[in-house]
Amino acid sequence: MPFAEIVGQARAVEILQRERRTGRVPHAYLFHGPESIGKKRTALALAMALQCRAADEDACGACSDCRNIAAGYHPDVRVTTPEAKTRGAAEKIYIEQIRSLQQEIALRPMAGRQKIFVVDDAHRLVEQAANAFLKTLEEPPDASVLILVTAFPDRLLATIRSRCRPVRFQPLSPESVAAIVSREKGTGAEEATRLARFAYGSVARVLAADYEAMTKRRAQFLEERRRLTEGGPAALFSVSESFTRNSVEATEFLEFLISWERDLMALTLQGPAAALVHGDCAEALTREAESRRVADLLGRLELLVQSLRWLQSNVNARLVIEAALMPLGGETN
Repeated sequence: MPFAEIVGQARAVEILQRERRTGRVPHAYLFHGPESIGKKRTALALAMALQCRAADEDACGACSDCRNIAAGYHPDVRVTTPEAKTRGAAEKIYIEQIRSLQQEIALRPMAGRQKIFVVDDAHRLVEQAANAFLKTLEEPPDASVLILVTAFPDRLLATIRSRCRPVRFQPLSPESVAAIVSREKGTGAEEATRLARFAYGSVARVLAADYEAMTKRRAQFLEERRRLTEGGPAALFSVSESFTRNSVEATEFLEFLISWERDLMALTLQGPAAALVHGDCAEALTREAESRRVADLLGRLELLVQSLRWLQSNVNARLVIEAALMPLGGETN
């Protein structure tokens, strides 16, 4: 996975290549941006570029260092991910994992030029682990690079953030999502474009499903939205309860609502020329947009986006979903 294989993150890649080329690679990076847009993949591309002995502007992708990093076997490149201590428990990064990292980072590189550690979903560091990790950042060993990857940088300690070089990753355009889907799933351009409509910010979700399944999923969400708009308070509590039982479905439903409201906003502001996520539903969206006010749409979008952030935190899911859906309850189309 050389830099050449990273799609839709030209600015981030440019920064990393320049720092590698000039020899100004910091001891710690903070890769942050929406989920599932290539942050971890770029971290491994950077590791490959730093270790590859044949690299010029980019890693060669063919030497033993490159091949071992791609396979996850390089002795000097380690990825730390959250773990669940018991079945069904929330996944976290625990103090034992950070102590193991500290032991390894103190050793000299075995095969590569330096030791590189990627901490994925770094916002899941428990308090003890975060404090221990901070000590490593304060006194980083020579010939080491730490890369923290997160969609929620504000959940990290401010002292950790201040000791890392931040690199922001942008949401992927539909064209970038389609290119990734086509490459990873081997689909044609037309099917990849159709699948990309359902990304809702998560390439991983699209890669794990097919167009028929995602179309059925959207139909389910549209029906739930119709229940909300026509059913009043009873429907609000019924729909809220159904999604509270499954946090993944709740997240997907809120992401769908955000994408639908954005399409309504685009049609209200731009008319038929608007680029729509749900382009195949343009007729229904246009009818609904005719009765919508920009101020109401904007307020609803802000609430949905904030509710999605809360849902991904430790806030009570039932209360978050009810608050997010309340503005939809009892609408008349």
